[in-house]
Amino acid sequence: MRPEDKSFQTGLSDQGLETLKRQLVDLVEPLNDHQLLDLADGIHEMLRQRRAVRQHHVERMKGKAGHAVNLLI
Repeated sequence: MRPEDKSFQTGLSDQGLETLKRQLVDLVEPLNDHQLLDLADGIHEMLRQRRAVRQHHVERMKGKAGHAVNLLI
């Protein structure tokens, strides 16, 4: 998987992200497998929607630019 472009990242620092991940692991530890998979599915769906919106935006901009510009750099 390739890393996201910096323009799509939030203001969360690497250290802040690590702290958040530890906190999330602590919070989801008591969930049963079904609950954890349901949560992961929700997060995955949110990611799919974000990527679809980005792709739609790129396609619209390519259309306006006459397909002459690569906007997926």
